[in-house]
This record gives sequence, C-alpha cells and structure tokens, in this order.
Amino acid sequence: MFIEDKLYKEIVKNIIIQTVDIVFLNSKNQILLWLRENNPLKWVYYLPWWRRNKNERILDSAKRKSKEELWIDISTNKLKFLGVYDDIYNNSMYKNIWTHCSPIIYAYKLSSEEEKNIKNDSQHSEFKFFDLNDESLHKMVKERILNLDILKNL
Repeated sequence: MFIEDKLYKEIVKNIIIQTVDIVFLNSKNQILLWLRENNPLKWVYYLPWWRRNKNERILDSAKRKSKEELWIDISTNKLKFLGVYDDIYNNSMYKNIWTHCSPIIYAYKLSSEEEKNIKNDSQHSEFKFFDLNDESLHKMVKERILNLDILKNL
C-alpha cells in the first residue's frame, strides 16, 4: 500500500510505526544484515524491517515483504517469534523528525536455495552474513539475538 510522502512524513512525526523484522540465519548460524542507505541507521548493517499495512496480518506482511524486497518466498511456518521491541531514533528520512518503531521480531533459518536467491532492494547497498558474536554488530541487533535458545531450535 503506497502512502504519499507528505502523509507518511506526518505519520512518522506523530505515530509509532509498527514493523516486522526478521533475523535471517544461514546454515552456519550467521546473521544476514543489509547496509542501510537511508535514515534511521544510515550506513549501518542492520536487519531488514518492513512497515505493516493496515488490514494485513503479521505473518502475511513478513511473507509479502520478504518476496518484494529480498526476492525470497519464505515459509511462515518456519518463523520463530523473538519478541516485540521499542526503537526510538533521533532522526528519520525527514529532517528534524524522530522515528519511533515497534518491531515484531522473528527468526528464520534460510535454506541453501533461499540464500542463493537473496538480492538487494532499493534501500540497501549490500548485504552480508555476520557471526552472531561479531563485535561490529549494532547494539539493537545484539539485543535481538540474545535469546539463542530460540535460535537453536530453528
């Protein structure tokens, strides 16, 4: 669902944006991160996140956006719930406007075929896999992968 820029600016300024974020893991239990090209978190390797559409179920949103932006057709029964977070950024894609997101986080173990099909979207310049204990991981990525017991069951 496309939202005109003027309206979306008002939404970002006044409303908490609910997103679905997915921690994608490969067969080596490395996390897949994208280099963001826009604020918030510009030039940071981060999880893919997607705004939910009105009247769209959470898992449908995850499936739709994975297909549209990563070029992979995920199986929603493989998603493992990790939690809901509260992310507040002191910037956004709009000047002098903070971003407040409430991401619903899932983990997903990629098959080798899915891994081969991943492509960049227009908001990221590249993607790569990182070890879960990599010191360079953003603090919010580290928060999302703390519960390794859930990830071990993927």
